[in-house]
Amino acid sequence: MRLWFALLTSSLLIFSVSGCTAFKSTGVSSFWSKDKDSAYNKEREDRFQPGADEILDPLGARSPNRILLEDLAPSQFLTTLEARLGAVDYELSETQFLEAKALYNSAVAKMDADPEGAEFQNDFSEAAGLFRLAASTGPDSKIEEDSLYFAGESYFFADRYVQANREFEKLIAAYAGTRHIDQAELRRYSIAVYWLELADEKVFASFMDAKRPKSGLKGEGRRILNQIRIDDPTGQFADDAAFALGKSFMKSNRYLDAADTFEDLRKNYPGSTHQFAAHMLELEAWLQAYQGKEYDDKPLQKADDLLKNIVRVFPRESEQELDYLEQQAAKIQRQTAERDFSDALFYKRRGHNRAYREYLEKIANRYPNQEVVAEINKEIERVATLPPDPKQPMKWLVDVFPNPEPAKPLINNGDNETIFK
Repeated sequence: MRLWFALLTSSLLIFSVSGCTAFKSTGVSSFWSKDKDSAYNKEREDRFQPGADEILDPLGARSPNRILLEDLAPSQFLTTLEARLGAVDYELSETQFLEAKALYNSAVAKMDADPEGAEFQNDFSEAAGLFRLAASTGPDSKIEEDSLYFAGESYFFADRYVQANREFEKLIAAYAGTRHIDQAELRRYSIAVYWLELADEKVFASFMDAKRPKSGLKGEGRRILNQIRIDDPTGQFADDAAFALGKSFMKSNRYLDAADTFEDLRKNYPGSTHQFAAHMLELEAWLQAYQGKEYDDKPLQKADDLLKNIVRVFPRESEQELDYLEQQAAKIQRQTAERDFSDALFYKRRGHNRAYREYLEKIANRYPNQEVVAEINKEIERVATLPPDPKQPMKWLVDVFPNPEPAKPLINNGDNETIFK
């Protein structure tokens, strides 16, 4: 009984330490926080703290050498077993690579001759298996690098996208500067966008479809796009991946994540063809992220700064989108005035007339409506006749306590002798 009780207690302790972290929700908006001034900053900290990739990858980190459910399919099982248990043999690796390349070239010819056919897919699957064997028997070699790439290509043309992405990830993890990086990232980008499109269509889960993951379709697509930016930040598709990732966040109403993604594109890829679109979408994301006058105003400030930047950097494009930009500018101005007026009423209720008048003057300077400004100026004149600060409550009690004397310095100016006494 004691042993059973000790084991149970140990299990509960382990769960309480690790389980709480495992079940901690990272997706709940920090705007629920009572501290409205720090809500936005906390939201950013949550997204950029160590381990924040879990937001983009809710299923956890991916090992490039992971075994997939597709690897256990009848047509793939023996290849998976041989690749895992095969011994290092560079001569055998070269033989396997040449055999796989011949089969790959034959499959490409069949695909070019009959793109609508299905025979070439079987040849690509078989070639992919041979490339996997060549990579496993020839580690740390040019053959392994080429085998991983062609395994990914073969799986891609065989419509086995989950395995294709895994092989490309293995290639990039083992050979970060590989000469195949552009083509590999192009394939991964295409796969991610395809998965996100399927997620938008809300397709049913399928355990028989090798084209897509069995769960987390949207999360997997976003993870790949985010990883493309990390794996090859100066590559051809880094800005495309960032733009597609931001749009995916927008579609899911994750406006802060979308805004940060577009901001990253805007700052780190100045030559991108998506620059103007990213500016406009980021503006929309910040305005959508703003929760009202009771919450943090950082999104509103970001939107205001970005709007001014759009007009300055893109004068011709701004002219074409003038109506939209004017509407957004009016929206920012109105929401800013609402915040200031809310703060003004706060001071008015407490009798702090000086602060109340200062906020009214700020609103009058910002608001373009002349009738409203005239009414505000009348209120400013009225408040100017009132005492600037409220009366001290219980003044007789405050007067009982004398003002404290200022602290005397321990050492007088120019008196060094007292130091040594």
